[in-house]
Amino acid sequence: MTDRTAHDPALGIAYVNGSYMPLAEAAIPLTDRGFVRSDATYDVTHVWKGRFFRLDDHIERFLASMRGLRMSLPLSKAEMADVLIECVRRTGLRDAYVQMTCTRGVPPAGTRDPRLCQNRFYAFAQPFVWIANDEQRCDGLKMVVSSVQRIPPESLDPRIKNFHWLDLTMGIFEAYD
Repeated sequence: MTDRTAHDPALGIAYVNGSYMPLAEAAIPLTDRGFVRSDATYDVTHVWKGRFFRLDDHIERFLASMRGLRMSLPLSKAEMADVLIECVRRTGLRDAYVQMTCTRGVPPAGTRDPRLCQNRFYAFAQPFVWIANDEQRCDGLKMVVSSVQRIPPESLDPRIKNFHWLDLTMGIFEAYD
């Protein structure tokens, strides 16, 4: 990707620390617990033919996941919706993948107490990408049932969307093998 294409808004727009920027320029601090501990939640909605799919429902589920992880943000539901809408507007896309994320944040120096972290909100919109290509969507796909076990619900409430995807990733590798 060249510097010129990296700044093409149609490749994605992010919202970080109150500012909009090209997705390729977005970053989070290396010490954010969302990065170093997967201590984060997220939700994804889509824009199809210029319209959001159940945006309010996705924001509600995002807030429920945040509550389950004891996170909070100073943004209202309407403000979150405005950020997501603005990310899409700035891309000019009619079909988009739109993600909102809340991380635990960076712990204050000298502590690991998660209660002392300031939770952070990130969002981005990028072109919609299908999981299956055109041919697969028309003709169907082969399926493999992975032997990789998911985290048991006694360990983590499966209704909380989280960044732990290693079991899923290893299952994908197993399917490709």
